[in-house]
Amino acid sequence: IIFNQNKPMNKFTFLGLLLLTSVSYAQVNRFTGDVPWTIGVGVNVVDNDGFRFSQPFDAENWNFITPFSVEVGRKLTNEWAVNLEMSVNKLSKNNLHNNGTLTEDSNLFAVDVTGQYTFDQHLMNTPRIDPFEAYGIAGFGYTRAVNKSSAMFDLGLGFNFWIGIRLKTMGKFGFNDYQYLKNYIQHTLEFIVRF
Repeated sequence: IIFNQNKPMNKFTFLGLLLLTSVSYAQVNRFTGDVPWTIGVGVNVVDNDGFRFSQPFDAENWNFITPFSVEVGRKLTNEWAVNLEMSVNKLSKNNLHNNGTLTEDSNLFAVDVTGQYTFDQHLMNTPRIDPFEAYGIAGFGYTRAVNKSSAMFDLGLGFNFWIGIRLKTMGKFGFNDYQYLKNYIQHTLEFIVRF
């Protein structure tokens, strides 16, 4: 490879691509062994504007203040897994929250235990161990915000790309009538490793 000395950015681009390729190869290559555990660390967005299904990805009222999430998962079989996730965020007083408003920002804390069913092998002819997984999620959780707490029923969809990235969306349905915790959607982006 010949680098143009007048363009030093070529070296950084090459090194970045080399690093990304190495990490990707390492993640895909680990499929040859037994790697049941997954750990993910990333960010989340809380959409608490009242499940406006006509505009599910309208980001106008998304909450993205101190949005941290961490998740640990374990495969039980080729298709089934269990996950434990903890996330924090903050509900902004400037956003709509289940058709209401807050007088001040409020911290949100959530813990979820979910089951995961990997289904991509039923939709396309993919091997059991491949660099992509699509899965459905269902389970239960606990959310605390605006000085109230609620048990939640979780239902969602996720995708793992084994360059080390997870994209996930979960609808959380509260077991109460408290306006600000009744229902919300949480989108998550995480960097993941498996071992």
